[in-house]
Amino acid sequence: MKKTVPALCVFIASLTFMQIAVAAAPVAAAQIATPAAPAAPQPTMRGDGPPPPAREFSITRSHADLDAIVAPDAKLDLLASGFGLNEGPVWVREANGGYLLVSGLLDNVIYKIAEDKAVTVFLDKAGYSGTDIENVGAQTRSGRSHVLLIGPSCTGLDKQGRLIWCADNDRTVMRLEKDSTRTVLASGAGGKRFSGPNDISISSKDAIYLTDNDFGLRGAGRSPDKQMENAVWLIREGSEPKLLLTRAALGGIPNGIALSNDERYLYLSAQSKLMRYDVMGDGTLGAGSLFAEGPAIGDGIKVDKSGNVFSTGGAGPGTVRIMSKDGRLLGMINLPVYGGEPKRQICATNVAFGGNEGKSLFITACDAVYKVPLR
Repeated sequence: MKKTVPALCVFIASLTFMQIAVAAAPVAAAQIATPAAPAAPQPTMRGDGPPPPAREFSITRSHADLDAIVAPDAKLDLLASGFGLNEGPVWVREANGGYLLVSGLLDNVIYKIAEDKAVTVFLDKAGYSGTDIENVGAQTRSGRSHVLLIGPSCTGLDKQGRLIWCADNDRTVMRLEKDSTRTVLASGAGGKRFSGPNDISISSKDAIYLTDNDFGLRGAGRSPDKQMENAVWLIREGSEPKLLLTRAALGGIPNGIALSNDERYLYLSAQSKLMRYDVMGDGTLGAGSLFAEGPAIGDGIKVDKSGNVFSTGGAGPGTVRIMSKDGRLLGMINLPVYGGEPKRQICATNVAFGGNEGKSLFITACDAVYKVPLR
């Protein structure tokens, strides 16, 4: 997306023109080949063409172990809708409950969703704090609409419970202090600026692992203001961010990122591939290997206490993939698609665990936010 962004990307449609050869045979009249009829547009979640067919919420069981994670008859709970595009969910626990924070990619705010489903603005100007609003924001599509990603992306909490987030168009990683002031934790390295901080994972020692892509630039990767290669970074307060992995080494633009609970591994998504890297004693990355490949990979990632990996695919149609800690596909959570016009984009950009008993899966789904009970 973070969320979106994947752990969200900019998709640009293109047309291919085919040349039809005209043959003239040595007969009285030349025979001209008739061009083939253009292919019918395929249903998509965003962009031109007809909307995809409607579908109901469902859970696809690929392995019996899925039943220990989510019940086959689990119900989907709609918490809120109307966001257009959203990302970066994080559950904030309080003494008598808690609340969910969600990043508004189009709205330049972080929203708060209370337990009674009331939605309020938690933090304004969270993605861009400047005044030159006409020259920031990467362009993408939400359903049929052409929109700008002006808002924040990732969110997370440090061990003191302070909010850390990706201010994409400020091109910084920020922290909200207890007195509501804002601290810039990192904005680049070597005198150059990030292109668009996208997603983070925070260690138990408050080391921040960051994926930086192009969502903070008007024109994305074509922007003349792009100063750094897309990459994965390690941020420690008071130190220069450390480059861990380049886009070329990863095999694609980095998007989703998550540490395992024992912090032995770092998971990274790039396009339809999910990679796993050893985390060394100094926080840098060792050997990497392909963990999984296929649908519902490319955007956000989270790892539960048992080591199961939850991943999302971003743009649509809205599926959460659940894998065991050894990479075995356990199943899919398939969000509903409404079909019809105008298109309402239901995707899955990121997930978060939370709820009063820590047994809820929250899913940012572009226009909506959902909750699914876990076991």
